[in-house]
Amino acid sequence: MARQGRWTRWKDWQAGEKCAWPITQACAGRQTFLILSGMKITKYSISLLVISLLFAACGDSSSDPAGNGNGSAAAEPPAPADPVSVVDGVTVVEMTGNDRMKYNVDSFTVSAGSPVKVIFTNVGKMPKAAMGHNVVFLTADADANAFAAAATSAKDNDYIPEQLNDQILIATELLGPGEKDTIEFTAPDTPGEYAFICSFPAHLYAGMRGVMIVE
Repeated sequence: MARQGRWTRWKDWQAGEKCAWPITQACAGRQTFLILSGMKITKYSISLLVISLLFAACGDSSSDPAGNGNGSAAAEPPAPADPVSVVDGVTVVEMTGNDRMKYNVDSFTVSAGSPVKVIFTNVGKMPKAAMGHNVVFLTADADANAFAAAATSAKDNDYIPEQLNDQILIATELLGPGEKDTIEFTAPDTPGEYAFICSFPAHLYAGMRGVMIVE
């Protein structure tokens, strides 16, 4: 069988299953998985991914006909009320990522050269293949947008581009629903702003990013 080109696969996707309105989480999740597995991701398909993921994140309207946000998203565990604390000299950050492609923490401050512990939990309900989350801390001179663009081609490495390993301070595992990972590291000695992002395709562009401020 001849290999299908990107646009042929796109036409096949258009001709396939359509999500009836109101769009359900399950249908949007299947569409997102199809896009990720069947298309070569380029800068032109990022917007398509964001739209599909946003639909998927809206939750299953069948469980909330009035659309009041009381569906599957409401079942997510609450984020920690005070996610950043200092315990015995260690800055502890309790981070979460959800199906709306949001972290509960978008910035925190640490002292240069001090110990940091990040406890990251995926509190979402959608499958990892459609809505996996991680936290990737980048060096001060890294371009977060360029890193995220390169990550789209690194599916086999959980969206961590090996050619840019020198731009990574540390990263969690890519997590599915309900999974947790803990990383511990020493903050850089050089003061500055260090970006952290989710490297799953399109998540940075949906707002899943933040900054660690080193003083």
